[in-house]
Amino acid sequence: MAQAAAPPPPIPTLAERQERRFPQPVRVGELIGRDVLKPIEAQPILGRVLAVVRGKEGGLVVIVRYGGVLGFGSRPIAIPIEAMALMGEFMAVMDFTPAQLTTFPTSDGAGLQPIAPDEIIRVGIVKPFH
Repeated sequence: MAQAAAPPPPIPTLAERQERRFPQPVRVGELIGRDVLKPIEAQPILGRVLAVVRGKEGGLVVIVRYGGVLGFGSRPIAIPIEAMALMGEFMAVMDFTPAQLTTFPTSDGAGLQPIAPDEIIRVGIVKPFH
């Protein structure tokens, strides 16, 4: 009699992925202005952190200036903090591809609750991709 194949393991949530990155306490003010790296092996700069805000569903999101050339034509997008990690002096997007990021709606954080620069939050850490 043939055995039934085991079901595939569940896909981890963003929060579960963040926990695997050993989240560390960090002051929000230390994130503002950091360069954000693209989620590809060469890791060019994707944009810059503009703000950290509380999203509509209560989670923290990082407002990042995204796209354009030399800052022209860029737009702010909101990336969940769980999908980002600290990598030395940079932040890296971990759980979205560049193609997925292009579909993110423009969001400057207006109408959302800003997080004070002296507030401590937890952000995962990672080693360089290459």
